[in-house]
Amino acid sequence: MKKTANEPRFRQRARVTTIGFAFTLLAVLAYGSTASAQETRQEFWPEADLYVKLNDQFRLRFLASLTRARETAKNTEGTLEVDFDIGVKAFIRQRLRNLPDNHRGKYLTLRTGYAYIPSFGEGSDKEHRIVLEATGRYPLPLDILVSVRNRGDLRWINGDFSTRYRNRLRLERDFAIGIVKFTPYLTGEGFYDLRKDLWNRVEFSGGAEIPLGRRPVIEFYYLRQNNSHSETQHVNAFGITFQWHI
Repeated sequence: MKKTANEPRFRQRARVTTIGFAFTLLAVLAYGSTASAQETRQEFWPEADLYVKLNDQFRLRFLASLTRARETAKNTEGTLEVDFDIGVKAFIRQRLRNLPDNHRGKYLTLRTGYAYIPSFGEGSDKEHRIVLEATGRYPLPLDILVSVRNRGDLRWINGDFSTRYRNRLRLERDFAIGIVKFTPYLTGEGFYDLRKDLWNRVEFSGGAEIPLGRRPVIEFYYLRQNNSHSETQHVNAFGITFQWHI
């Protein structure tokens, strides 16, 4: 897309932000690969998501996952979560047809949900979590979609209450090669722990979502997690998520 003299300044800034984020992400991933094996865990994180569309604006999401060393130092964690999503004001929906997720074409989506997260192993925990999210989206040149998610976690871990703020930037683009469609993406997310009054975690990931038909989607990703105040300082995770949209 050619830039014109009348192009708004915020689009130019968004373009610079996108390029800068991509180079920063690559640099961090490259640096992370050099961390010593003693500090880094290699994990596999499977997940299944069910999306139930109520109408064009409202939907439900049911999530079940199994992770290790994501919220605890070494234990395996299970997550059962149910969410209610609200999509506000659609845009360029005709250009985002790769995936059955119609909320990708909304300028703003809101989410509230509840998650139960038990861990298994020595010193196991039980967490009850209320999730509050707001995600803004905007189309960039070259058919790139940028989204910024602001999320608050209200957490009760073994009865003790705490809060956490999370901010995630995501870049994605739809591609099609013949009949094969796929949507690669890059993300970066920071975690701010209000108990400790500091940013104590950052996660970077790259992956792709591949539709297998009108309803199912398979997602593959690699995630790098860096922790500044945890026994497990680094986690490299390969994840697979199966989505079903009805």
